[in-house]
Amino acid sequence: MEKRELINQMCERIEGGRSVAAAYLGMPESKFNNRLYESKGCRFFSIDELLALQTLSQSTLVAEYFAERSDALVVPIPSAGDVDAVELHHMGLHTTVKRSAVDQLILDAIREHGGINEQAQQKILDAHRKHIATRDGEV
Repeated sequence: MEKRELINQMCERIEGGRSVAAAYLGMPESKFNNRLYESKGCRFFSIDELLALQTLSQSTLVAEYFAERSDALVVPIPSAGDVDAVELHHMGLHTTVKRSAVDQLILDAIREHGGINEQAQQKILDAHRKHIATRDGEV
């Protein structure tokens, strides 16, 4: 994911989009866009601004952005509340679904291209990260 895509994905999760994101950061939307595209002498958003947008978008996208560049994985910390057997079973099923999605992407890439190209690899790794994060939450 590129840094502009990071901002766009966060804005998609914010009700009101860019205009609300800009207002949250205390700037007009035109300045927000200049910062996004680094035009008119504007620099890109600071780490603090990115973290503020992550909070507003209720996501972990900034953490995932930097983790991806460090060959790391973002795993949300699960709540330590009481979990009963039914909830554990549902968590296990959810993990299985995520793993199946990875396996399906691998199979599709091999069938379609005879191997795994760079684009398919990125999709597979993204799905794998989600699977591992889900599994970690289950455990």
